[in-house]
This record gives sequence, structure tokens and C-alpha cells, in this order.
Amino acid sequence: MEILEGHNKFYVNDAQGNQVAEIVFVPTGEHLSIIEHTDVDPSLKGQGVGKQLVAKVVEKMRQEQRKIIPLCPFAR
Repeated sequence: MEILEGHNKFYVNDAQGNQVAEIVFVPTGEHLSIIEHTDVDPSLKGQGVGKQLVAKVVEKMRQEQRKIIPLCPFAR
């Protein structure tokens, strides 16, 4: 499974190119980002996809020296 990066999000596509999981974050200010939304298709639930998406955001925010506000309950 490949995690792709889009504009303020990371996502996963299925073999047909349909988006089946995503995490959306919004930069607010110079050193802060909000994780707004995480969604994983039921076919992928229980496979750790959501955790992998959160880890990608955390990695990116560390690289950019940003703090995270997890509004999305899953990301807390």
C-alpha cells in the first residue's frame, strides 16, 4: 500500500485509482497545523491504515517544525 501526498492531505488509492483512505490537515499560522479529518474505507479497517496516515502527518509536521492540534478524534 502506497501512501500518497496531496494538498494538505495524505491518502491511499485502490487498484482502480479510487481514494479509499485519507487524512486532512490544515496549516494555521507559522508553526501549527490542525488534523481535521481521517477517513478509511470499511474494506481497510483493522489493517492499521489510519495509524499509518497519522504517522505520515506527524513525520511531515516534525520536518516542518510544526505542532499539531488533533481535532479529528482518531488522531488524538
